Amino acid sequence: MVSKKALLDNALMREIIRIRYDTLQRMLTRRTMGLLPGTTEEGATGKYDNKGAILIPGGLIYQDVDEKFIRYQSHGQLSSAMFREQLLGAMQTDNATLLYPDGVAAGINLDGGFFSKAARRILTYKRAAYRRVKKIGNHIPIEISSEAIIKSHCPTYMKPPYGARTRISSCIAVGLIDPPMFYAYNRMELNLTTKQAKRLTLDIDCAREPVRASDGPTLYPPYIVVCHTTRHRENAYAGLTRILGIGAFGEFATFSFEELNRQLHNELKRRKITIKPDDCFAQCRDHPILGILRIYHRTNPGKRSINYTLHLVSPVEDAGFDPHHCEECPAEPAPYEAAFMN
Repeated sequence: MVSKKALLDNALMREIIRIRYDTLQRMLTRRTMGLLPGTTEEGATGKYDNKGAILIPGGLIYQDVDEKFIRYQSHGQLSSAMFREQLLGAMQTDNATLLYPDGVAAGINLDGGFFSKAARRILTYKRAAYRRVKKIGNHIPIEISSEAIIKSHCPTYMKPPYGARTRISSCIAVGLIDPPMFYAYNRMELNLTTKQAKRLTLDIDCAREPVRASDGPTLYPPYIVVCHTTRHRENAYAGLTRILGIGAFGEFATFSFEELNRQLHNELKRRKITIKPDDCFAQCRDHPILGILRIYHRTNPGKRSINYTLHLVSPVEDAGFDPHHCEECPAEPAPYEAAFMN
C-alpha cells in the first residue's frame, strides 16, 4: 500500500493543504456567525478553492470534450515557484486542470461519457476474462456500471447522486491503474494512427511517473487529486480532498480537517495514535482541529472498502508550513480531549 510520504511529499499536495487551511480559517469564522454550510451542502470554500478542482496527470487525456488536442504554454522544466504560481491560477477556473512536466493546462472541459465508457468497458472485459466458470448462464452480472465504479472510490459517507467531478475522476482512475487496457480502449475508440498511438503510449507512461522540479523537489505524484466543496461530516471543515489511482482498484486516499470529537478520538485510540501539540492546525471551542489522512484498501467494483489506514498530518513536517493558530495549541490535552482520557 502507498505510504503517507508518497502521497504528501510533493509540491502539489503541500499547496493543496495550504489552500485548504485558508478555507479552514474561513469556515471557522462562518461557524461563529452561524453560517457554516451543512454536511451535504456545497460552500466549504476559500480564496483558491471556491470552484473545487480536479487535477490530473496530463498524459492520461488525449483530447477535450470537443475532440481537440490539449494545448498549453510550455515553460520547460518547471521550478517549484513557477509550478505554485500556475497551480494557484488554475484553481480559479472551472473544469479540469491537467499537469505536465513543462506546464499546466487549466479549464479543460472533459468528456465524462468517454471516460465512463472506458472504465466500464475495461472492468467489464476483465470481469468476463477472469471468470473461472465458462458457462455464461442467464443471470450472471458481468456488466459494471459507472455508479459501481464511483462507489468503490468514495468513503462510505459520500452518498449518491454523485457530481461530474466525482464521476470523471473515479473513471479516469481506472485508466491510471490499468494503463494497457486504457491505451487499447483509446486507440480503438479514437481510431488513432500509428504515430498518434505512439505519442499516446509515451504520454501515458509519463503520466505514471512523479515529476520533479528544476530545483529538486517533487512537483506532483502520478495520481489524480480532487478537491470537493462539501464537508460531508459534521466535524469536518473545508471540503474533502480525494487522491485516486494510487494502487489497485478501489485504493484511494482522503484528506480532511476534522475537529477532535468523541468518534475521532476513539478512531485514533483504536489505532494507538497519539496526538502531539504540533499536530494541531487550529482550535475550535477548545477542541483541536487535525489534518486526517485515510488510505482505503482495495476492493471490488460496487463495494465500499471499510478497511483503511489512518495518519495524522503534521503542519510543519508534512505540509511544510507553520499555521498561525498552531501556536495556540496547548501543550497539555485540551479539556475536551482530557475528558476522553478519563
